[in-house]
Amino acid sequence: MDNLEKDKKVVWRRIGIVAVLLVLIVGPNFGPLPNLLGQSFSINNAVLLLLASFILGFSIIIALILKMSGMRLKELLNFVGLGAPSRPWANVVGALLGLVWGMLFLSSIFQFDPNVNIAEISGIRILAAVIAAIGALLEDVVTRGYVMNKLRDIDVPGWMQVVIGAVLFALYHTVWGFNIYSFIFSIVYGLMLGGLYLWGKRSLTAVILGHSLAVLISEPFSTMMIFLSAGL
Repeated sequence: MDNLEKDKKVVWRRIGIVAVLLVLIVGPNFGPLPNLLGQSFSINNAVLLLLASFILGFSIIIALILKMSGMRLKELLNFVGLGAPSRPWANVVGALLGLVWGMLFLSSIFQFDPNVNIAEISGIRILAAVIAAIGALLEDVVTRGYVMNKLRDIDVPGWMQVVIGAVLFALYHTVWGFNIYSFIFSIVYGLMLGGLYLWGKRSLTAVILGHSLAVLISEPFSTMMIFLSAGL
């Protein structure tokens, strides 16, 4: 077996491990965990705990990636393109995507709580937005940066990198409480973020604008929808 074939097996095994951990550690945040938190805490505290769990899950996965790869955190962040130069138009489109996606989440909350005040500025909203933005960044480090770049290293075409990343993104978002509409929604969003990553020369800047900006705008309401849609 030549070195390329060995490298391919190593990469697929590591991506498989990451995929399993995403489903087992992060996935419950979109399934059983909200039910448990919603029954035990107030909605505001439940939102903060769920967002904290999301960050913890991705922190564990990143720690494992560092161990498997032998990289330091700074090396990993350089590998995934955090702070790397990006195409200006990719950043513009990423910012527009973040604005539109954030407003879409905000408008969706009305179907669950018609009396909600989306203009509210409070400590809980600011804290939830910051935690969610950090969580989105960690998510992009794993599902866009690490997964797509490891696939590139074994000569997987760019379009397939985007598709695999998007399917993985949709899988752990929906597997614990599968809904075909949520799955399609996640696939589409994952494809857009992956496309931005390639268009932006594998810099995370455009992706962060398209993802973290959306949660900065929409939190804590987008997380509240997880609880409210379950009738908690």
